Amino acid sequence: LGIVGFYLLCLYGETLTIETGDLLVLLCSVMFAVHILVVDYFVPKCDGVKMSCIQFLTAGLLGIICMFIFEEPVLKDILSNWIPIIYAGVLSCGMGYTFQIIGQKHAEPTQASLILCLESVFAAIAGAILLSERLSLIQYAGCIIIFAASIISNLPEKKA
Repeated sequence: LGIVGFYLLCLYGETLTIETGDLLVLLCSVMFAVHILVVDYFVPKCDGVKMSCIQFLTAGLLGIICMFIFEEPVLKDILSNWIPIIYAGVLSCGMGYTFQIIGQKHAEPTQASLILCLESVFAAIAGAILLSERLSLIQYAGCIIIFAASIISNLPEKKA
């Protein structure tokens, strides 16, 4: 897979540079993989909804602490944007991770990680359709590879 990506980079003349954003994406990918493995380890041992609530509250507290360390919060600005804050916090973190934990209870970690990667595929496609963003050939290839991998990983095994 890495060789194919490198080949596409060379073929279409895009430079192979690693920027800060690329490193952050890589770090997030690693942490997301760790999250999937932690969920896979603990989900059979406890109530998934309770686990999601604890995760939601922990993430919220850490976010508030980081907000005061790295930013200068203005209460008026926070209150004027309460709808997007609640929407992103409750729907994305609260409901999204609860569904992930409940769904992952019945899936292998590899399959779960590939299925969860589809989020980025749908985000890229929605950005292209709804926001008229233009994807490069490599980005389309990445979407196709992730989509195909999630389909292939969920095919039933052939009995020998």
